[in-house]
Amino acid sequence: MGLDIAVEEILARVPARARTAYTNLITHKDTRYDANTGWSCAYVTQQDLADDMKVSLRTATRAVNDLRRIGVLRVHVWPGAVTETQVRVSDVPVASIFGPVRMAQRQMPHQQLVDWAIRLLMQQNCEFEDALPEGE
Repeated sequence: MGLDIAVEEILARVPARARTAYTNLITHKDTRYDANTGWSCAYVTQQDLADDMKVSLRTATRAVNDLRRIGVLRVHVWPGAVTETQVRVSDVPVASIFGPVRMAQRQMPHQQLVDWAIRLLMQQNCEFEDALPEGE
């Protein structure tokens, strides 16, 4: 049994608007996938996303917040720069390198592993944002 959680399993936890936003972000013409990180990057504003989704800006903003809440979307904003959007595409590995934890993971219900993957993504996103230079 592998301990990689597919992004689709994480997306099952959010409303349809968020899944639609995710699809629009990863299929956007400016999106580029980075196989080394497992993230796709694009410079897509929320207004552009709303236009692509054919919804209001408010709905697109809610969808973005839904995706950020489960860790599959990072939005980076710097003063004077275009907003960068990063979307998780590849599976999320949750297997611990510590043997006893890995053994416990193998006995966990699958939904608990999905929760683990979400927490892991959120932790990685916080660490990533903390490492970014402060805007002035």
